[in-house]
Amino acid sequence: MATALLFGRKSVLSLLRSSCTGTSSSVASMGEKNAEILRRSFLFFSSSPRRREQEEQLSEGGEAEAEERRNSAAESSSSSSSNTKISLQLIATEREKSGRLSANRARKEGLIPCAVFKHGEIENTSEVCAVSEREVEKLLRKFTIYGLRTKLIDIVLDDGKRTMKAIPKQIQMHAYKNQVNNITFMGVDPDTIVKVPIPVKVTGHEDCPGTKLGAFVHHTRKTIKVKCRSDQIPQAFFADVSKMNVQDKIRIANLDIPQGVVICENDLDTPVVKMAGKLKKT
Repeated sequence: MATALLFGRKSVLSLLRSSCTGTSSSVASMGEKNAEILRRSFLFFSSSPRRREQEEQLSEGGEAEAEERRNSAAESSSSSSSNTKISLQLIATEREKSGRLSANRARKEGLIPCAVFKHGEIENTSEVCAVSEREVEKLLRKFTIYGLRTKLIDIVLDDGKRTMKAIPKQIQMHAYKNQVNNITFMGVDPDTIVKVPIPVKVTGHEDCPGTKLGAFVHHTRKTIKVKCRSDQIPQAFFADVSKMNVQDKIRIANLDIPQGVVICENDLDTPVVKMAGKLKKT
């Protein structure tokens, strides 16, 4: 086995294939003992339990995986109509004053400078604070920027004595680094009517008949602006392409819009997903 480790997997496989046909002089010169070590290593690398397990899953579980994907797509599309409430919380540290020096000092301490204003009073900043950069990165990895802007977050202030419900109105990223520069929150009440961009997610790529004919799914609209109560913001709109054929389109009007949500787009016939590309030549 030590000899096999010296040669590496590719060398072992190439030598053993050639030795099986009797054309390798290098294996013959190594002697019977080393050749036997190589043969055992070949069996170990080529027929490991993990590889056999993967082959069995690919051969036997194809139909089950396709059915599972269809079920998950149906569940995700149905979840867009049901307003699933997700409780999110960020502990804020108060800043003495606003400005560049205060913001840079907060960033050096691993915090993201934030400003909180009340709904309808964007000119008047009511709170200047900072939140943990690590906690914000966790939320971004889970929801992305588009998804996080639809979430109602509890901002904990004054060492837990006061809590304010707010929506991330603006998330400004660094010019060239993958990090958040600052966040602007909008404080809301449960019955406050807000305008927010809702992300559009595409499901059913694997079962799309149009892609099998040579076309591809063109996701033309990433978000759709809506107007609703702050406690009824949809998590996302889902466009199922599992039954789309060549040149088919899914328009804004075809999406499942929950009750109480008003679309703030001028043209409801605007496509959000369409099948594009040329057909395969037969």
